[in-house]
Amino acid sequence: MSTTVLLVGGFGNLGGRIAAHLHETADVNLVLSSRFNRSAPDWAPNAQVIQLDLTDPQTYSNIPKRIDSIIQLAAVGDVESLNNPDLAHHVTTDGTIMLLQEAVRQNVSRFIYFSTAHVYGAPLVGHLSESTPTNPTHPYATTHLAAEAAVELAHQRNELIGIRIRLSNGFGRPMDYDSGDWRTLTSDLCRQAVIDRALSMQTDGLQQRNFMTKTDISRAVSHLLSLPAADVDNGLFNVGGMQSRSLLDMAHVIQAEARSLFGHEILLSAPEPAATEYSELDFDINKLVRSGFTPEDNIADEIQQFLKMIAQHHNA
Repeated sequence: MSTTVLLVGGFGNLGGRIAAHLHETADVNLVLSSRFNRSAPDWAPNAQVIQLDLTDPQTYSNIPKRIDSIIQLAAVGDVESLNNPDLAHHVTTDGTIMLLQEAVRQNVSRFIYFSTAHVYGAPLVGHLSESTPTNPTHPYATTHLAAEAAVELAHQRNELIGIRIRLSNGFGRPMDYDSGDWRTLTSDLCRQAVIDRALSMQTDGLQQRNFMTKTDISRAVSHLLSLPAADVDNGLFNVGGMQSRSLLDMAHVIQAEARSLFGHEILLSAPEPAATEYSELDFDINKLVRSGFTPEDNIADEIQQFLKMIAQHHNA
């Protein structure tokens, strides 16, 4: 039986990959939204595209009837959230709440909200499971947590199946080069490897992060879309890779894959280790795994595909 899914944010850095994955899923009828008047992207040519602004309820009439599930990815980014907390609250929190209310009105059965692991605090250290108390310190995290609360309440009231994803560090190529977030570590280092043939770290790189490929994130979305209601529990899931690794370890993977792909040496430089001792990060995804999903963690392949995209874009 086919299902109709509205993906809000499906033209973005992560959303494009999820859209491409869902487009290839035989039983999914995909609807993408944009604040602008756009046609279907190359990575989802058969998708229906609607114009939707989360903060403008008048555009909600463009949402087709009989939507089965909504995936809400749209939010103000971390830098802009810090610079303009009011905008972040208006879009990330209020926008999500308005979309959620519309979903309830239209009897949408499932609402998947993309939050962030940073609701646990900063820096992310120690053992972090879904039962770990939240302690957001940044407007990006506080606005996501406030939106989470609305989804949780709707789930508790049985108004719909509300699923909250607390995502770790997703990485991988975007579907559109211009939609890539080149400020993130993996994106920046991959581009350095192609353009500069060298990697320059800004820190000693001994801090740990939990990295998850965009391929696995897309797979996790498909899993949560079809997860039986009885297995959803309270709807909260940490979504990340199987283990954490240091930033320097990730740089070494990028260095090795670039060397293998391009056939020349890639230099790696980093400052001397600081005197600070970094705490380990254990981002616990056991609840997600118990629900039947296991990340493939094919980090090398994800990096290689990313490097190829950058090289093609720069004709390198």
